[in-house]
Order: sequence, then C-alpha cells, then structure tokens
Amino acid sequence: MTTLEICKNAKASAVSVAACGEEARNQALLLMAEALEDNKDDILAANLLDVEAAKEKLGEVMTDRLLLNSSRITAMADGIRALTRLDCPVG
Repeated sequence: MTTLEICKNAKASAVSVAACGEEARNQALLLMAEALEDNKDDILAANLLDVEAAKEKLGEVMTDRLLLNSSRITAMADGIRALTRLDCPVG
C-alpha cells in the first residue's frame, strides 16, 4: 500500500471515526498503542531497511529523525495512550 493510499483510507475513515462514541475511539487508540508495542521487533526491522534507503536521498540529520528504537516506539505508544485521557475533541 502506498502512502497516498494510506492517506486516502485515513481520510475516508475520518467520518466513521467521528461518528463513533468516545469509548470506541479510546478503545481503538489503546489497541493501536498495544499493536505498536506488540510488533516492536518487526517495526524496528522494517525501519532499518527504510533508514538505509533514505540515506541515499536524505542528509544525516533527517535520516536520524527517521530512525526508530525501542524507546521511541514506547514513547509513540505512550503518546497514543495520552490521547485517551484528553477531553473528546468531537462534538
């Protein structure tokens, strides 16, 4: 799936996400955070391939920003979980 396809799918699903209740949204966010942590090894392996490919096109600073490690994935999952503690932005 291309980045453009992912973006189009995300935009198309925005309406249904907005229509679902806060509890369902929060459950989805918690599942996303869990999936990040559960798939950490696969994500890190794929990321290394992406970073290697990016080195040919991007500078060192930008390439470093793409590099994931266990701590960065944990921080992403924690950030997603933090969203569930915010007031509902819809409605």
